[in-house]
Amino acid sequence: MTDKAKRRGRLSFEILGLFAVCLAVAILLYFFLSLCGIALVEKYCWEKNLILSEEQIYHFDNLIFSVSLLLSVGFFVVLFLVLFGERFAYIRTIMKGVDALQRGELEQRVPIMGNNELTSLAEEINYLSETEQRIKEREKSLNEEKEELIRTLSHDIRTPLTSIMAYTELLSAKETCTPEEQREYLSLVQKKTAQIKNLTDILLEGGKRTAEYFEDARFLFAQLICEFEEVLEGEFELKTSFPDCPVFSGSFDVQDMRRIFDNLISNAQKYADPTRPVELAVKKSDGGLVIWQKNATRKLDHPAEGFRMGINSIRRIANSYGGSVNVEQNDTTFEITVILSEF
Repeated sequence: MTDKAKRRGRLSFEILGLFAVCLAVAILLYFFLSLCGIALVEKYCWEKNLILSEEQIYHFDNLIFSVSLLLSVGFFVVLFLVLFGERFAYIRTIMKGVDALQRGELEQRVPIMGNNELTSLAEEINYLSETEQRIKEREKSLNEEKEELIRTLSHDIRTPLTSIMAYTELLSAKETCTPEEQREYLSLVQKKTAQIKNLTDILLEGGKRTAEYFEDARFLFAQLICEFEEVLEGEFELKTSFPDCPVFSGSFDVQDMRRIFDNLISNAQKYADPTRPVELAVKKSDGGLVIWQKNATRKLDHPAEGFRMGINSIRRIANSYGGSVNVEQNDTTFEITVILSEF
């Protein structure tokens, strides 16, 4: 039997018990006062040698019984209110808890006292407050996650869009362009356009992942490293490494992986020192897949907002794969280690 079932009807028994005790005490008081009153009248008459008639005796008896009854009733009411005052105070406390819940003051709690229906009511009110508070906190968390997702995806969309603008400007600047160059630039523009479309789809779908299973996931990352080299090789000295390792399989969202590498590319383009090499390594370890990138940094007063957004985007993706991101940065060097554990 649950505590709530055990408490059912207990308050009624407590009230009846208090009523019975107060009534018994009031009846005893009535008889005590009546007897004392009669005894006092008899003593007074004996001391004064007074002889009362039957009518006078009847009158005094009625007076004594009436006064005793009034005093006993008054005592009963006072005693009952005193004994039941704790319950009345607890009811007022519960009402204050209900008012606080209606006002949305969800941090307040009703103290748990006794072991009756009032106790169950207080527990229910506290449960409603805690549930409503958890719902509010969850809604706040979801809204914050949604806003963070919108910010990070908006930042990630800007990266391929910048590449498209650069390719189109390059095509416009060239007076003569061979068909091979045109095909190459158009292919890159198409690839970046498709990437933007995929990112906008993710944004509209609320950040849902579309993972694909790769029998040879090593080939996927080799391709991403090649893209990293193609974009940066004209601006930086590159040192990329993909150590020999056995073929491994796993489920990856290609767009997620491309977003990681695009953010690494974007950060290198914006903040890396062009006179120093940019290093990149991808390797398989017992803890999962490790993506490591390092470069010397140009002197900047403060990291730009885009830099933080890029790191947050990478961290969000790594977390969705059960991994982590570690960033070590000082005035001259930037180093990031991305670990993907669950794929």
